[in-house]
Amino acid sequence: MTVYLFSDVFIQFKRFFKVNTSNETKFLYDIAFGFMPRKFECLHEEDKIIYDEEEEVPEMYFITEGIVGIGFSLISNGYIKDKYVIAERLQSQNEKFIICDHYVVNNSKSQFIYMAVDQDVKGFALTKKFIHEEIFPNYPEIYAII
Repeated sequence: MTVYLFSDVFIQFKRFFKVNTSNETKFLYDIAFGFMPRKFECLHEEDKIIYDEEEEVPEMYFITEGIVGIGFSLISNGYIKDKYVIAERLQSQNEKFIICDHYVVNNSKSQFIYMAVDQDVKGFALTKKFIHEEIFPNYPEIYAII
């Protein structure tokens, strides 16, 4: 039942969830318990920033709607007028995408600024704690693949 409820998420993000092992069904069942809905509102200054540069990354996001801007800060260069530059925009119209998976899997800090731009961002999150304490210890062969 749980896998059925999230089957559309598993299909949309098959790049992450297609692991081709004998434990794949059990892995999908277990990981479904970690999904949490998330929304970032682009018009609220405090809510639009998903992650800032050099910030600890406790969650990875499976984006189903919205536009995520990825950029860097200008404050370190002495510019004050614009706080940041958006270098790339990821939009989830036809293709859904994942952000911050590298940081969560490899337990590292964010190297860029991630924010909701032009449109609210909606999706699902998996926490670093859940992934590293509940999933990876039980599926070391899948951890090696991911």
